[in-house]
Amino acid sequence: MREFDAVVIGAGPGGYEAALQLAQGGIKTLLIDRSKERIGGVCLNEGCISAKAYLQSADYLSKASYFKECGIEMEIKGVDIRQLREKTGLLKNELRSGIVWLLEQAGVEMLYGSASFVDTYTIEVSGERIGFKKCIIATGAKVRETAPLALDGKRILSSRDIFEQESLPSSIAIVGGGPIGCEFSTFFRALGVDVTLIARGSQLLSGEDEDIAKALLRAFKKSGIRVLTSTTVQKAEVSNNGVELFIEGAPQDIILCEWVLVAVGRDPYTDGLNLVNAGIKQNEKGFIEVNGAFQTTQNHIFSVGDCIDTPAYAHTAYAEAKIAAHNIISGGMDCNTHISPSAVFSNPPIASCGLREREAKEQGIEIEVKKAFFKVNSKAKILGDDSGFVKIMVSSKDNVILGASIIGVEATEIIHELVLAVEKKHTLQEIKAMIHIHPSVSEILKYI
Repeated sequence: MREFDAVVIGAGPGGYEAALQLAQGGIKTLLIDRSKERIGGVCLNEGCISAKAYLQSADYLSKASYFKECGIEMEIKGVDIRQLREKTGLLKNELRSGIVWLLEQAGVEMLYGSASFVDTYTIEVSGERIGFKKCIIATGAKVRETAPLALDGKRILSSRDIFEQESLPSSIAIVGGGPIGCEFSTFFRALGVDVTLIARGSQLLSGEDEDIAKALLRAFKKSGIRVLTSTTVQKAEVSNNGVELFIEGAPQDIILCEWVLVAVGRDPYTDGLNLVNAGIKQNEKGFIEVNGAFQTTQNHIFSVGDCIDTPAYAHTAYAEAKIAAHNIISGGMDCNTHISPSAVFSNPPIASCGLREREAKEQGIEIEVKKAFFKVNSKAKILGDDSGFVKIMVSSKDNVILGASIIGVEATEIIHELVLAVEKKHTLQEIKAMIHIHPSVSEILKYI
């Protein structure tokens, strides 16, 4: 039986980052995933990278009229979805090759197959038993299915299925008002598809700031996206012509569409791991239970990423992986004390960090809310989109920045300055006193 100092299960962002950190720290490390094609995990293969590549093309298309205003003469005939799919595939292959190269350079050993625990110090992969001293579980999450909407890969699709399609529908109903639903609403509407977005909650992006969610709703309606909040799907009937959705909570009882995208969230992926054999506990939602140092109920087995109940972002998984690997190498008990920003790559894009206004009220924290609108930002006007605003929550006691939310151009880039401000407890005056390049989108902060 082969023995390793550390075994990492899952080669997504959390898994391959942990393996790199361990190997670079002198730990004999084995990284396991189902196949070489799965390296990079959901993020690379069917999530972050694929979705943002598609959204970038949609963004180019949505700016076509502005390009003409700027004197650029061109003819737009639409989008060749097959070519977009091919280009995205090449991008994924290039990034995957880079990850593999990094792993090889670090001396990480790879093994392909499905892993399952035999006991607290042994796993089995494709019939081979492997011993370990430490282990990190980073198996990620899977598409959540919902009873009324059985996925068939043709008419009723998951986000993963979207990237396998070689044509566009004339109409689509997107079920789920979270980040995935909002991003795909942006994509399909930009390509001329008739979009109906169905959200169970009373607002889009239920965890987001209310002002931001309202602004997104206005932008979606302006673009022609039909949004139904506080609405649920009761039944779906599939035919050769499309899908009939029977809904509750909206004035119209039935929606007819060519495709349905189910985007109601993701569940932790622990299928086949036999966690019980290792004495590893899961909570009622199926997430692996961990302490602040990312240890499971077995102190030598750690878990990071989407299979634990923390923000489901690749950048969060990277941070958790570094901390877990450091704890294995050093024997320490470090915790994640960093601020993890959130992002939605819709049109307009959204980014947030720290405390929301609603959370401050719930916690009894006295704050002042400051806003600045992109209407006053010259670079936003140059880029062709001066809609949206920056909203910052400031402590009434000492003027320290407690949180921020942005909706508008380059939101997912500007947010990092505010992440640092929240994490390091900078005051609003300190941020405003910074010299920002002019013209730049980020100088919007001096108008707060």
